[in-house]
Amino acid sequence: MNPEVKRSLKNHDWSRTLRIGEEKAREDLPKGAKFEDWRIAWALLQDAAFVSRITYSAPPRTGYPTLSAMPDSSDEVTQWQLMSAYLQGHLTSLPDAQNRPPRPSAEEIDRAAAVLDVWHYAALERKGDKSRLKRAVYLKASGVKSQKIRDITGLTYSQLRRGVIEASENIFDRIAQFLN
Repeated sequence: MNPEVKRSLKNHDWSRTLRIGEEKAREDLPKGAKFEDWRIAWALLQDAAFVSRITYSAPPRTGYPTLSAMPDSSDEVTQWQLMSAYLQGHLTSLPDAQNRPPRPSAEEIDRAAAVLDVWHYAALERKGDKSRLKRAVYLKASGVKSQKIRDITGLTYSQLRRGVIEASENIFDRIAQFLN
């Protein structure tokens, strides 16, 4: 871990981050499940993956064929058709472009960056950077369905579940080190 990242992680307000993670974990706790520390880290990782997906959009694809403006089926209404209907007076209000989630606050972005730094340096470190288990856990935190992850990585559901728990425990242990 480079000194700049280490310094930023030590200066981060981890007690507030853990309180927010605990609130999110309690909201997502399945009925009858036991509340454990790793669930806090898992909730923080899921939140960080969500925030980073909104905040840091991927660069546009280049060199690939683009989708045409034609609808995929006869019943699909494209954005161009809605705009044309508005300009012709068939619609009374201008349609929204696309519903996007609201941009995260600076605090949420900072928290996500800190959690992702801990994720990169602490979670499943015994497996290495290129571990398919580490990739599978991040895909799960990003909201990809377990079946799709299984198809991509070849891991079983139990391996994925154990990986989620182990990675979350690693993250929580490293955050606890920063609190002391």
